[in-house]
Amino acid sequence: MIYFGGNIESLKIYVLAEDYSGYNSYFLAQHGISFLLETESNGKKLRILFDTATYPEPIFFNMKILNIDPKTINMIVLSHSHFDHTGGLMGIMKKIKKEVPIFAHPDIFKKSFIVEPEFQYIGIPDRGSNFKENIEKLGGVWILSKDPIQLSSGIFTLGEIVKPDRVNFEKNIGISIQKLEGEHIVQDEVEDEIGLGIVVKDELVVIGGCSHPGIISMIQKAVKISGINKISAVIGGFHLIDSNIQRIIDTVDAFKQLGVRKLYTGHCTGLKAESMLMEEFGERFEKLHSGQIIVIK
Repeated sequence: MIYFGGNIESLKIYVLAEDYSGYNSYFLAQHGISFLLETESNGKKLRILFDTATYPEPIFFNMKILNIDPKTINMIVLSHSHFDHTGGLMGIMKKIKKEVPIFAHPDIFKKSFIVEPEFQYIGIPDRGSNFKENIEKLGGVWILSKDPIQLSSGIFTLGEIVKPDRVNFEKNIGISIQKLEGEHIVQDEVEDEIGLGIVVKDELVVIGGCSHPGIISMIQKAVKISGINKISAVIGGFHLIDSNIQRIIDTVDAFKQLGVRKLYTGHCTGLKAESMLMEEFGERFEKLHSGQIIVIK
């Protein structure tokens, strides 16, 4: 395991896209997630866009309210291939108008789909099968790796988490997804989801898109990479919406055992899991919504 050290002084997270817009809100919601992470260390600021939801237009609408210029984005991380995390990329690159690295797993372009209740392609948008090349023409530099990558001191991707390395109750991703492998159809274990770890003043923040490999397995991977076991916050979708009650209970118990101080979740987590997390964690639980600003110092 590669060890990445380092720290940042502060982290601000702007929720640019989420399934829920919040009560009495001016912001737009959409299916998917997009976060803008603003970090500061030694007087230097860095802006990382994590995921791009399904459509770019609601993201731009929310950015305008938050007074965020897309041109200030320094790099992009795509958590995994699904359209509700990658669909807005093309439009966003057209607004950024400069060269930026895009970090993702090499399988980001796989053909994945569900067949219940009917066939639906759920992978990265093809846009005429030239998506990769079109993004490159707009300035995107693809950095595709199965291994963790350090983005800056104290900031790193988690790399892939293969099924055998996941905690027992997370080995089944909980939803039937298939993919093309050559000319054959196989079960998709969504091993392309990479997640993000950030060390803020010697405490760990873990960010997931859908957390298909399991949010507890992702936290454990971040702890191994960073050497930090004090977990300040876990943020993102936890994909418990299709899970049975026992898996939700196991997840809640694991959060407690890991000593997670704060949970911010929504998107694919599901009402049942959110209710149980809110009941257990009280004010330490917050439901994500578009326009939300999370500050971690």
